[in-house]
Amino acid sequence: MADAPESTRILEMQFAGTLVKHLGLQMYGGAVPAIAELVANSWDAEARNVWIDVPLDKPLDNETVIVVRDDGHGMSFDECNLEYLQVGRERRKTGGELSKGLKGAKRRLMGRKGIGKLAGFGIANTIRIRTVKGGRVVEFVMDYDDIVKNDKFVERYRPKILLDERTSDSDGTIVTLTNVKITRAVPKPAFLQSMQRRFAVYSDLFKVHICGDRITKTEAEFQFRFPPKPGTWHEEEVSGGGTIRWWIAFSKEPIPDEEARGVSILARGKLVQAPWFFGLSGGVYGQHGLQYMTGEVQADFLDDAEDLVATDRASVLWDHPRARVLQEWGQAKVKELLQEWVRLRTERKVEHLKKRTHLMERVAHFPPRERAELTKAISKLSEIPTLDDPRLEELVDFLIRAYESEHFMSLIRELNAASPEAQAEVLRLLTEWDVLEAIAQAQVVRGHLEIIDTFQKMVDKNVPEKPDLQNYLKRYPWLIDQTWTTLEHERRLETLLKNHFHRKGSKRKGAQRRVDFFCLADAGRVVVVEVKRPGESVGKEELRQLTDYVDWLKSRESQSNDPERGPRSVYGVLVAGTLASDAVAERDRLHPHNIFVRTWERLLQAAKDSHRDFFEVVKKRAPQEDPRIERLTIESPEEPNESSVRKRAGSWRASRKKRK
Repeated sequence: MADAPESTRILEMQFAGTLVKHLGLQMYGGAVPAIAELVANSWDAEARNVWIDVPLDKPLDNETVIVVRDDGHGMSFDECNLEYLQVGRERRKTGGELSKGLKGAKRRLMGRKGIGKLAGFGIANTIRIRTVKGGRVVEFVMDYDDIVKNDKFVERYRPKILLDERTSDSDGTIVTLTNVKITRAVPKPAFLQSMQRRFAVYSDLFKVHICGDRITKTEAEFQFRFPPKPGTWHEEEVSGGGTIRWWIAFSKEPIPDEEARGVSILARGKLVQAPWFFGLSGGVYGQHGLQYMTGEVQADFLDDAEDLVATDRASVLWDHPRARVLQEWGQAKVKELLQEWVRLRTERKVEHLKKRTHLMERVAHFPPRERAELTKAISKLSEIPTLDDPRLEELVDFLIRAYESEHFMSLIRELNAASPEAQAEVLRLLTEWDVLEAIAQAQVVRGHLEIIDTFQKMVDKNVPEKPDLQNYLKRYPWLIDQTWTTLEHERRLETLLKNHFHRKGSKRKGAQRRVDFFCLADAGRVVVVEVKRPGESVGKEELRQLTDYVDWLKSRESQSNDPERGPRSVYGVLVAGTLASDAVAERDRLHPHNIFVRTWERLLQAAKDSHRDFFEVVKKRAPQEDPRIERLTIESPEEPNESSVRKRAGSWRASRKKRK
């Protein structure tokens, strides 16, 4: 068709009543859905590239400009008038299912209802279109306020024409949104992720760039995926619906963005249903796994001969019989995979626990009946999918330590009796567990604090470091470090060190000095502790002597021939009253090599603080409204005396020995 004289040509939008308001402003509120519709238009225009310029991570205002540009085939003046500006034009009925093929291979059209052009009004009052086709440019402006002025809607609207002339510019279309109505800052990560989920057509043939970043269809790292290989899909026929392709995966940790949890439904490469769980609600076995689930289903039959997508193109008409069969398939698939997730998570946790040999060895020491009960209880705990490995280890450790308690025995048997489906009952048992754990730990911590108080008095009285203070630290190594509860006095290593460094007649410097050290060890650590009187200052000479001890033990451990144990880590600790100022730099240099200096004052204060902090952490896990927790305290009701401390210490040692 020959171009008419510029003075006589007009552009005209035809629409009915309140369509612009309802189909633009109210349907496409939000930056992502509005801009996604413009990207879909670019796909239909056979663009190979789309460039989006939108201010991210900062508040928006009336001065904000959003630009979406593509290198598609553009539109002529008549196409603008007879196709683009016709609201509600069902393009697939008039133009077929495929694009025009002007830029290469034809594409399956995403657009259908002819309302996506109004999407920009969801976030802006003014839309400027600049489109180039075949060496001619058409540019015009659509103004929302002009369309709906005085609250009365017209049936014909004539956009303001800015350009209608020849040009040397390449084909393509630029949509510019101004007078932006949204003011909230658009977070960049969330925007990119949302745009990534909106389409399945990103490729080298259709590149979308947002503020310089190209969007690619990538997957996060998952703990479990169906099918397992990233980027692959299952394909199957849904009876009464059509062919679908799908993948569903579970992350290792709960997905933080609730809107990203669930399965997205796509048709013709475009999102038609935000992530969801096919309408499933509570009561599903393994339903906690919904927090970890994501995936996609491609179901093109939802947007083929019959249009089963809602007007806003953001949800499916699930009441339709063909859509309903997909929903029923999805519900069954989600239930099936939730059960599989529970099974796989349980297997992983059991395997993890088996590698924690110190826990399994402790279980193995119990008589057969108790060992069987413990093993069953551990399996029950492992079946709780939301327990992560560190928390599971804590509970198993506490289960073993508390097994002698009558209260805990009844709780363990209740746990063993609970069915896998009884999640609420298991959670109730765990809550009760937390209460009992807090009470038990309060008793342990209170006893430890009495031991610390008695030790404080010994230090204050400046009692001899040997044997009094040494013996106390040998008996209670957690006074130096709370994590050293498994360390035992190791006489054999002391003898080896004495023979090497302090044997009679040795010419080594310091060989005839009094021996002020002792050794502690467990399966993974060796510690040599040198103790000086509370009022004594130490300096470089003492640090060098301790370094000699540690270096010799490290050399010995590196030559270990025990294939099961392997070399142990070696630590050195020097406990004294003060450290000479000229030795501070040497102390700092040795710190990364596991050689530490502790003053008596700091050692005691750290022991108190760590025990109180530990108790507060345990206490917070229990429900604060429980009256037993409200009354719980670790402050001793009376001043400790040596008799009470000996009694508590003897009880603690006996229970510790029994646990072993």
